[in-house]
Amino acid sequence: MDSETLRHSLEQLTGKRTGIKQLGRQHTSALFGLTTQQENEPVVHEGKMWVPIFENEGRATAIWMELEGLTPTEVRLAHYAAHNFAIALKATGLKEEGEAEARQLSAWLNAQLEQEKNDAEIPEEVTLKGRLFGEMVPFLLVSENVHQPQMTYRSLMKLLRNYFENDVLLIPLQDKEWLILARKELLTGGDDKDDEEENPDELLAQTCMGLHELIASEWVGVFHLSVAQAIIPVKGLTGSVALLKETIMLGRIFQVGDYIHLPWELHMERLVNSIPDHKRRLLLGQIGDYSVVLGDKEMLLTLETFFEMDCNVSETAKKLYIHRNTLLYRLDKIKQETGADVRSFGDAAIVKLAMLLYKVTKRK
Repeated sequence: MDSETLRHSLEQLTGKRTGIKQLGRQHTSALFGLTTQQENEPVVHEGKMWVPIFENEGRATAIWMELEGLTPTEVRLAHYAAHNFAIALKATGLKEEGEAEARQLSAWLNAQLEQEKNDAEIPEEVTLKGRLFGEMVPFLLVSENVHQPQMTYRSLMKLLRNYFENDVLLIPLQDKEWLILARKELLTGGDDKDDEEENPDELLAQTCMGLHELIASEWVGVFHLSVAQAIIPVKGLTGSVALLKETIMLGRIFQVGDYIHLPWELHMERLVNSIPDHKRRLLLGQIGDYSVVLGDKEMLLTLETFFEMDCNVSETAKKLYIHRNTLLYRLDKIKQETGADVRSFGDAAIVKLAMLLYKVTKRK
């Protein structure tokens, strides 16, 4: 059980408003600076019962409940439930300030995604809501490590703070899945640029690449990373996370061997994946038999690189580290096998579509 589940359960059982609040050191000391003999007694302040559920370096995260109309027995039972939760939470070894709040947001976010509520607004009872009104850039990190040790909230947060230098939030989602929210200022580093401004997509891609390299240097294994445009999380978080999840899913299918997947580079892939499977197979059959070419790893890599380089022969040859004539030979061989000359736009579009259909149908 997480803190959000506890809050919801107490609210349902008592019928009283209940919330979770992160307190500063002074507020923590004022409320909970009690003697050992008093620590198992409810703390009452301004008509509310307060119970610390997580503490770190003098700061507490506390659950509170309105007391008006409750009997002393009900108050003690509610306090007992919250106090025992705090003991269990401490036993899990959470050592990073903000982890309890992050897991609260995670529980709400996962519930919205499961119900496909991609436009839901974060409710008031989510403790972190106050930090989610400014523009932030969302990243989704997914680990495929099975036998390697799991990365912890504390260790990953330490890396992120060193990398971004600005305020950053880390939200654990499903198993081996982490949502990272960084302030939009990371795009410019806070500098005003009078010269030509860089393309925002390129800046996001560069940031994504640097972050992936940093994480890969600390943990062995495969990690997928995606990033989306800046959002105001309080209203746009669920839709953005749904997009990032879909992007990594598409990247695993269509960008095998790549580990950074960008939503704006997967428009055609998203369209092809939305076509029902039986229609994809039918369409692939109507286009023609490209299996000889697409089933050849060398030819497939040649085509992928050729399209990546905007069908530029010289740049493709450089990227593949082959002679220009070798590339022309391969393109001529593709034409002989399929009848399609990928140096012409029409044929290139058909072959690109066939590639995508082949990848997704072969995977089934």
